[in-house]
Amino acid sequence: MKKNKIFMILSIVCAFLLVFTGCSQNNGQETSTQKTSTTPSTGSKEVKKVELTVAARAGAMADALEAVVEKYETETGVKVNINALPYDNLKETVVLDVRNNSGAHDLVMIDDPWMPEFAGAGMLANLDEYYKDGIDSDFVPKSVALGKEPYNTGSLYALPLIGNVQMFFYREDLLEKYNMTTPSNWDEVIEYAEMVVKEEPETYGYALRGQRGNPIVSNYLPLFWAYGGTVLDSDNMPQVNSEAGVKAMETYMKLKDLGPTGVETFDSDQIATALTQGQVAMTIAWPSWVAQVDNEESSKVAGKIGFSPVPMQVNESAAMIGNWLLGIPRTSKNIEEAVEFLNWVTSAETQKEMALLGGGAPTRTSVYNDSELIEVYRHFPAQLEALENSVVRPRTERWSQIEDTWGLYLSQILSGQVDIQEGLDRANKEIEAIVSR
Repeated sequence: MKKNKIFMILSIVCAFLLVFTGCSQNNGQETSTQKTSTTPSTGSKEVKKVELTVAARAGAMADALEAVVEKYETETGVKVNINALPYDNLKETVVLDVRNNSGAHDLVMIDDPWMPEFAGAGMLANLDEYYKDGIDSDFVPKSVALGKEPYNTGSLYALPLIGNVQMFFYREDLLEKYNMTTPSNWDEVIEYAEMVVKEEPETYGYALRGQRGNPIVSNYLPLFWAYGGTVLDSDNMPQVNSEAGVKAMETYMKLKDLGPTGVETFDSDQIATALTQGQVAMTIAWPSWVAQVDNEESSKVAGKIGFSPVPMQVNESAAMIGNWLLGIPRTSKNIEEAVEFLNWVTSAETQKEMALLGGGAPTRTSVYNDSELIEVYRHFPAQLEALENSVVRPRTERWSQIEDTWGLYLSQILSGQVDIQEGLDRANKEIEAIVSR
């Protein structure tokens, strides 16, 4: 009996231990399912997949991203969603996302003038810890500088993705016809424009963007910089009415007289039409226009347009840089994975693929020098030189207000409502009030 009683007690204890152990194992499995899932048929564990969402500017850039991310997904298993947004909505969407701490986006495309606001307000993740040895030297330095705050010297918050920069477009066939060389300064531009007007009755010398606001400021700034102008001095005070500003505007007015009528209202579309239809000999434009002028079906000057950096005068650096950057919102829930994608999408291999897809102006020197790409994009050597000699717009959160005010008075000068000095003095006074707020 005693043996049977002892046996029964031991059996009860063993059963209790088995139940307890089993419960402990089940609890462990329930905890692990937060990170893994079990396939019903096999019982094997499957790692939860990460999804990244990129806020991108709608159009060719977003389309190119859409086309290349499939390769990344295949290689890594990370799903990448491209949220294509119009320019006017992109900034607002990203700002609201971060302010609301929603974490809807893991990477965001940033127009470089937005950087002081984005980085200054703490909306972006600081990337310094991920690039302790610095950025790949293959990147164009002027492009890398845009992703730092303060500009060029501060912490890194974004990498350059799209290397837009202004270039000088000119009728190469007319230069050869009259045995002239490519204009390297604005005196030579005036000389060439005067020759065209005199010798080519159906062609104007130069086309301006005279529309109020961003168009005229973007078009005038290269002259302003070339003549030695500085928008804001070291004390953050405006200098738009300086001697350099007056000289640049005098040249701008001469160019107006050598161009088609109505340039006071011209924006990109009007200039593109004038250029592709052979109505003007020279202008400043962005790389995206190259496809239009070389389109044999719609352009009368296909193969006749040459490209060069923007002409200088006192300063060699004159072209406006206008890169699109890629940063990571501090609210992203997948920062480590976002950094990995950032490295991949800005690599030389991916930039080349995006360029071939028509959605990217590179930010790497090696991609600009790629012989296969130069066969497709004959302007790449000139674009690289323009990038290397470019100028950044003033790094201030108030740039859009400055641009609107300055653009108002520049358009009034161009249309003859005020003279040059008076218009620039008024602009300077109002800009001083803006930066002093």
